[in-house]
Amino acid sequence: MRQPPLDSQGPFAGLLILGGAIQAGFLGMLAAAPRPGSTAPFLVLFLAVFVCYALAVRLALRPAAGQGSPRHDRAARVALALACLYRCTFLFSPPALSGDLYRYRWDGRVLLSGRNPYLEPPASPALAGIRDGDYPRIEHKEVRTIYPPAAQVLFAAGAAAAPGCLGIKALLVLADLLGIAVLRWLLVLRGLPPLRVIVYAWNPLAVTEGAWSGHIEPAGIVCVVAAAVAIIQKRDLWSTLALTLAGLVKILPLVLLVPLARALRPRALLLPPVLIAAAYWPFRAAGGDLVSGLREYAAHWHGNESIFGVVRAALALVDPAPALKSMIAFVRARVPWSGPLDLLYPYVYPTPLAKAACALALLGCAVAIARRTVDPLRGCYLMTGAALLLSPTLHPWYLLWILPWLCLFPSLPWILLSGLAALAYANLGAAGRAAEPYPWVRLVEYVPFYALLLGGWLRARMRRPARPAVMAPPEAG
Repeated sequence: MRQPPLDSQGPFAGLLILGGAIQAGFLGMLAAAPRPGSTAPFLVLFLAVFVCYALAVRLALRPAAGQGSPRHDRAARVALALACLYRCTFLFSPPALSGDLYRYRWDGRVLLSGRNPYLEPPASPALAGIRDGDYPRIEHKEVRTIYPPAAQVLFAAGAAAAPGCLGIKALLVLADLLGIAVLRWLLVLRGLPPLRVIVYAWNPLAVTEGAWSGHIEPAGIVCVVAAAVAIIQKRDLWSTLALTLAGLVKILPLVLLVPLARALRPRALLLPPVLIAAAYWPFRAAGGDLVSGLREYAAHWHGNESIFGVVRAALALVDPAPALKSMIAFVRARVPWSGPLDLLYPYVYPTPLAKAACALALLGCAVAIARRTVDPLRGCYLMTGAALLLSPTLHPWYLLWILPWLCLFPSLPWILLSGLAALAYANLGAAGRAAEPYPWVRLVEYVPFYALLLGGWLRARMRRPARPAVMAPPEAG
């Protein structure tokens, strides 16, 4: 009897082989953990794992004739099991790519001690009594915390659950696995193959930045995906609640309220400010220092940026500062009560102007998405991508926010960027974080990304059918 082709039996065998190769690569990364001056072995292994991941994604996205068959369902279960294995592989290993996890633990210990984490930075003598062996690993000790209240609660829970960084990492891995389960549910609700969850669950950037470096993004991502499920179920209050909770873990998800505005009732839009005010209320003793860390971050942090770097370089070439200063002085000399214009002098330089230009561009994207009739979830995907590309800072782990949307809206440019982003660690610093990436890193990261993005846009324009000409009605007689 003739055997049916392999594709008709589902992609089980191919995924099993590729999944095993990915696990071997992860074990190799642990054995060749990066350190200052020695990142090449890690990067080679990461890119090799990424190639296996890309082949697995190709299998998962291929229209499978055997979809719904027992072998296809078994492939989906094995995919989830391997996603769990990948994260457990890194769970007990200390972070090697970033020191953020030590800051998380510090904030959690400050809150557990009964103090306000927004009042004093780690370097404050008032907090000397709670310092331990991890204190030297904390970066930017002079800056107050930038993390919102929900993140602070998670840090405290993790610090209380287990010694060292293990408690926080365990909570983040659980959040990541819960997010994968909710994402699979979302795919089913959208009528898409559950196997697409591999796009996020097997992504080596998602695994290493979440389970190894312990970045907080998975705790926010699970809330964002839960908000997407609630939108499909037309439960707008629950969606707004989940999205606001994600914004209280990290601020970025709050921009997604814009594409969801059409799908939400007016009363749901009143919920975010109320919840945010309630969350910050217990820390109100810090006053203006509640956001001083965020102000410091917004004013001075930038790195591995995309569009922002181009805009800043263009403004530096033009150097508009003298002309703008002269304009302000001209107005000050002729217009009474124009004294507040003096406050603009620090912002006429290329970096602040580039930030303002990118903020206006993001606002324009938000208005365009809000005005067009766009599927709310596709609007979230587009808004997330715009926020990342226009941000002054695009650390590799920031790309985790776009990965869940790629399960619904696969994009070769974004998937490729999630692999090339690891090159930002080529010049890993002594503090456990990459310094400003080498100039060639940005070229290798972003030139293929934008080339593929532009090529896809052009192909879509060429495939778009032309509008039929309107025929004039025949004249009578």
